[in-house]
Amino acid sequence: MSKKKQDNRYERQSGTRLAVGPKTRTISFSWEKLSNIEGQTIQEWETKGLLSQLCLRMQQIGQNETSTVLANQMIKQYTQIGFPPNSKFTPPKHVNPAYWAVIHITPNSKEVVAGFIEFDIFYIVFLDCEHHFWPTNIQTRGKVKR
Repeated sequence: MSKKKQDNRYERQSGTRLAVGPKTRTISFSWEKLSNIEGQTIQEWETKGLLSQLCLRMQQIGQNETSTVLANQMIKQYTQIGFPPNSKFTPPKHVNPAYWAVIHITPNSKEVVAGFIEFDIFYIVFLDCEHHFWPTNIQTRGKVKR
């Protein structure tokens, strides 16, 4: 090989990339099942300044696997009952999930997004700024009654 051709060669070394492990599935979100009958609209949440908070919360949650999200109660899934018995909403006809779930847009906020999880997708069904999907008394929640 001539001197000129040697100077134009590229020296390649082995990379330092680590082995790629199994791909983990993170939770994602769908607006496909959003009810237009009860709760609020996306536009109402935008006007109230809640939509951006929800988007930030979805971004935080979406960086985790479903099992982690549920274990850390970033999404609270109700496993004891179908549709909440004391809900101020009526059960939607377009969905019938086995388990309902909610996302508080900030920790312990009154504003929630209600829906369900299926195949690592959280389907948003209700935007609920008044906590009417599953009404609770926030002041006594989690406290032992004597």
